[in-house]
Amino acid sequence: MTDAHEHDPAVPDAGAAEGAAADDTGTRAEDPRPDPRLRPPDPAGTQPKWDPDELLPKTTPVQATGRLWAPPAEGDPEAAHEDTEAGDRAHGAAPVAATAAAASDGAGDGDEAPHSRYSGRFQFLLGALLAVGAAAIVLLVAVLAGGDSNSHTITLRTGPAWSSWKPAGTASTDAPTEIAEHVGKEYRLPNGQQLVAVTGGPMQIAGLPVTIAIQQPPAKGGDIDFVEGAGVLYRMCGLGGKDCGIAYGKPSPNRHMLLRREALELALYSFRYLGVTQAVVLLPPGTTQTKSATGKIVTKKADPQALLFRRDEPDVSSAVAHPLTATLVGKTPSVGTVTRSPDATAVRSLTDTKLFNFRFQESNQDARAFLVLNPLSIR
Repeated sequence: MTDAHEHDPAVPDAGAAEGAAADDTGTRAEDPRPDPRLRPPDPAGTQPKWDPDELLPKTTPVQATGRLWAPPAEGDPEAAHEDTEAGDRAHGAAPVAATAAAASDGAGDGDEAPHSRYSGRFQFLLGALLAVGAAAIVLLVAVLAGGDSNSHTITLRTGPAWSSWKPAGTASTDAPTEIAEHVGKEYRLPNGQQLVAVTGGPMQIAGLPVTIAIQQPPAKGGDIDFVEGAGVLYRMCGLGGKDCGIAYGKPSPNRHMLLRREALELALYSFRYLGVTQAVVLLPPGTTQTKSATGKIVTKKADPQALLFRRDEPDVSSAVAHPLTATLVGKTPSVGTVTRSPDATAVRSLTDTKLFNFRFQESNQDARAFLVLNPLSIR
């Protein structure tokens, strides 16, 4: 019987093992596998078979040139000289760290710090900007210091003028008179005569300062609201008798609207150039027509009316903030064309809710008068 382990390839042959050391050649001939004892000291593949210097690019890649902090391409005359210790690249990143450390502590051998190839352009642009700024400062000083040496008023013009005309003395007491005369001459009756004579001045009546008191109707609570602040008072007179009515023609909605447009223009000029917070315009007296129980048309003198404009109202404030021509067209309409004028909607919007019946009431406690206003909306 043959032993079980005789042909087992996993069990080494004792004779072969004993004779392997004595006769290596015979073992190789008998066993095609290499002897593990004959392996080299360092297995193949663990030691590099290339020169590390050969892995570095010989020239700067095209994609890396032309950028802000990229090194210049080969042959660029602006290229910085190379580090004298470039031969140490064979040791990996150590020379790079050594070069950075030498540059930071100044211990290098003459290498300059990295800089942008566009530094010259940036310096040129910075110099140009500084020159422009210096010129602007010099120009501003010249503007402020120029002009009449005896005048201390400095006017800096920005953008178009608010109006083509303005009063000569905006801070004087004559300015309301100038505004009244200028605006009054622009409005005419159908026969060519001036619509009304307009006078302007401070908020006074018969030498007494005037306080505005708005008497609210019972439907709105019936309170009395006082209007505080600096104001200007304009009076319209038609020169048609002792009551200042308009002598020519008859009262009509068109003529009433033309008077309201004139009052609005007076107020806008005042807010723009006089610095007041409210403007009151007293309209000339008119007449009303009613039908009696018998069907007869009765004409009677209407209650006196006034317009009160306050600068803090949003619609008025917006009109003052824009040029006059944005609210009122340059050509003054007539009685017949006022309702068809391009600014007719603006006139209605800015005046219809600012109409009041008025009366003066002298105070019995101090030297003043009250201008009592009762709201009168025509809408």
